[in-house]
Amino acid sequence: MTTAPTDGQRVVVLTGAASGIGYATAELFRDRGDLVYGLDISPTVPDGVENVECNVGDKAAVDAAVAHCAQHGRIDVLANVAGIVQFGRVDGITEAEYDRVLAVDLKGPFFLMQAALPHLRACGGNIVNVSSVAGNKPQGYSAAYSAAKGGLTQLTKAMALELAPEGIRVNAICPGTVATPLVDHVAANFPPDLDPRVMDRLMMMLPGPAITPAEIGHAIVYLASPEARMITGSILAFDGGMS
Repeated sequence: MTTAPTDGQRVVVLTGAASGIGYATAELFRDRGDLVYGLDISPTVPDGVENVECNVGDKAAVDAAVAHCAQHGRIDVLANVAGIVQFGRVDGITEAEYDRVLAVDLKGPFFLMQAALPHLRACGGNIVNVSSVAGNKPQGYSAAYSAAKGGLTQLTKAMALELAPEGIRVNAICPGTVATPLVDHVAANFPPDLDPRVMDRLMMMLPGPAITPAEIGHAIVYLASPEARMITGSILAFDGGMS
């Protein structure tokens, strides 16, 4: 048993908490006084966040992790942040790579929402998913990723519609290029002979540096807050005009 939430303290379950957007968002929820469970395959979550080891693409692991996080009877916020990116020409994507992208980026959020739903109902909680600009507009050289994130965007809308009568809100954020180690790794492994006409679609229109993880984190925290009580089924493009 972990420490029970105090009066007024929310229980937040957040995936991908060991790096990038997930790490920054876990810090923000922690700093506002929430009891935060950080799900990840890595233990390097922020101080003050309880690490729960979980492969989100494994339904049994997800069910066990959610049961642990809900041990006090409720989940106020579920933030599905974990994700992987796969870039390359479509004819080079293996079945294993395709399955892995869909497992983490689409099946994982579905498993988590399904497992958390009874505990969200117990307290009128809400869900925030992190999709992608690729979930709004297709991107070349990312067929598996675009398919998964497009699915997550539509899954968000479908669940928002279904759960609205119960007062459970479901929203998604679609980031563009975020300054994370994951994006750096992807950029270093682009196919060497990319068509510039395709690459132009991956450029942000607004000037300035790449989006920071904390900027996305603040948007997640807002959508999960009481101040956003009338927002559901929203797909927030956070991409500098890419879409």
